[in-house]
Amino acid sequence: MLNENVGAEIDVIEKTHYGLFPKISNFVNAQYYLMPNDSVMAYIQSWDNNGQRIYYREYYSRYEFYLMGRKIGEQEPPDRAKIEFLQRKYQPLFAEEHLNKLPCDVYCLVIMNDKTIYQGRFQKVENRALRILDDTRLYDIDIRSIQTLKYWDPGKDAKILEWTTIGIFSCFGIAGGQLVNIVFGVPANQAGFYLFSGTILGGLAGYRYAPIIVEKLRPKTVIEFRKSRIKRLDSIGRITYTFKKMKGKVWRNRAKQD
Repeated sequence: MLNENVGAEIDVIEKTHYGLFPKISNFVNAQYYLMPNDSVMAYIQSWDNNGQRIYYREYYSRYEFYLMGRKIGEQEPPDRAKIEFLQRKYQPLFAEEHLNKLPCDVYCLVIMNDKTIYQGRFQKVENRALRILDDTRLYDIDIRSIQTLKYWDPGKDAKILEWTTIGIFSCFGIAGGQLVNIVFGVPANQAGFYLFSGTILGGLAGYRYAPIIVEKLRPKTVIEFRKSRIKRLDSIGRITYTFKKMKGKVWRNRAKQD
């Protein structure tokens, strides 16, 4: 075994956290074997661009293997927050295979190799073609011509984020109206007009920019077909993960001082 911090089989979380096999993309798993000549072989599985599993072999001397294990032992194992973060960010699945697991009617955006963009609701995959519905028109898109596909998780998150954005912009509008009242010494009987105007302008600005903000913050999955990679983009999850990581460091430092 390489180190007690990792199992007999190296998974994508251990690979990412400990920086193992940096040259291997589309990683699935790896195992180490002791060879008759006293060297160590790493048997690595990954995906190729056609969706087939491919296998690599890397060889190390016993001393190189020992140094790798010692380096891993000097690092702290990933905590629960990081494991959840890596599970969202890296999924060892091939892009086309993942399409068969997409729930029907999720909203997606497709970017082609020629930069053409399609938007609509996912319907199904058939004969290596992706079918999406844009209002009343169906598009059958050749999977081999897709560069990137983004799809957003279904649920009420979008509406909550949209109304939250509008509400925040409205608050900024009220604050702006109050600032105008203070700076220009507006009489009390006229102050309400500027507060009302600021609220309306803030709400309109929020309505205008809500789609952009929702797109950035709402959890989505990005499938990059050229790299056969799937990753989660969840800004709120990243912020939560960062906060938990910082909190964990504070408590560990406090424990060492005590």
